[in-house]
Amino acid sequence: MVFWFCIPCLMLILYFVIIGIFFPKYRPWIKEAIRCFWDKLRGKKCEVGFDEKMRLKFANWLASKNKVKLAKFFYNKKNFEWTLIIVFIIFTVVTTLLFILLIQYLFFQSPCEVGDNCYIGPK
Repeated sequence: MVFWFCIPCLMLILYFVIIGIFFPKYRPWIKEAIRCFWDKLRGKKCEVGFDEKMRLKFANWLASKNKVKLAKFFYNKKNFEWTLIIVFIIFTVVTTLLFILLIQYLFFQSPCEVGDNCYIGPK
């Protein structure tokens, strides 16, 4: 049951690793997210408060874009955590399915031979 409390920080790690590839200014936040994840995994309170900082920054960003109702929704800690858990589950399912489809495409199906007219789609 402790792992469910770790998922928001784990989702933030994945997000910042992907974003950190393209935008270097977010790279220092990856260390904070990892520290927060390990603290929560051990059952401690997150010392850095990284998830709190991200929740408040996101709510402030939404408010600055005149999306006040969404900002109020994400300002609530439980709503933010459950949204991250749902995004993590969707991300995991989609990644798994894409990996399975890639393996099937690469190793088990060859839709076209060289020189053939290749049509991929319903017949």
